Amino acid sequence: MEFLTILIALGLLQLWGSGGPFQQDRWFENFTETTVQLTTTSIIRLFVIIGVPAIVLMVITALVKSQLFGILSLIVYVFVLLFSLGRGDFSENIQRYLSAWEHGNFESAYERAIDIGDFKQCDTINDHVSLHKKVRQALVYEGFERWFAVVFWFLLLGPVGALVYRLSYLAGRTEYLSQEDRQLSLELQYYLDWIPARLLMISFALTGNFVNAFSHCSQSMFDNQPVDELVDGCAIAAISGFNEQRNVPEDEDHFISFGKKEMQAVQALLSRSVVCWLVVIALMTMFVT
Repeated sequence: MEFLTILIALGLLQLWGSGGPFQQDRWFENFTETTVQLTTTSIIRLFVIIGVPAIVLMVITALVKSQLFGILSLIVYVFVLLFSLGRGDFSENIQRYLSAWEHGNFESAYERAIDIGDFKQCDTINDHVSLHKKVRQALVYEGFERWFAVVFWFLLLGPVGALVYRLSYLAGRTEYLSQEDRQLSLELQYYLDWIPARLLMISFALTGNFVNAFSHCSQSMFDNQPVDELVDGCAIAAISGFNEQRNVPEDEDHFISFGKKEMQAVQALLSRSVVCWLVVIALMTMFVT
């Protein structure tokens, strides 16, 4: 059922560009706001806002199991998986950024980049080179968190695993929690990201420049650097030439073309990695069943 759920969710994702009507976060915001008023410590708050919905989902999946020949379970699985996938239209957001970028309008590109993953507008981005690097890093991580990490936990723990991952992600970024609470949520997400991030690095090597990516991944596989930097570094190795020789142009006009091509190459790498994961999941389903 998991593989069928993933195929249905992926098809709807291609149709809508995002989770569409299934991705409603207002209930989580209201629940979080109420929880903050009723609890006193960060750990308890985190347990309630993530653990309680997970427990409720466990009860629901148990009640609908085997009902109507499994159709109800499939509906619940698809609903939860779509909710758990990343927010927004990934391809559209990248296209809007690249449209401004290729015209050399870096100020507009900077403004549009805010829709890409966890990109933050800050003082450290003071030129087009640093803008490109930060946006590319945000793109790779968004591709990871919006699909790969969710699918990994969905396969491992079912819809509950996917839900816990998405709620931990939302909790780390909601304005209804204090900085201390959000930091605790981010720490939880770091551990949830650890295994799927390494698996994504391996898939980058399989679907990109294997020698280059494998060499890079073998050196950084067990590093404790932030996940976004980790997967971004491996992605660059996978789309670069041998020995990581990247011919980065110095003049602005040529760098614009270079930056666009690199972003498109990263998108293509993520797409190939999705196919790689689907093939692996299909093979696992065939042999397990």
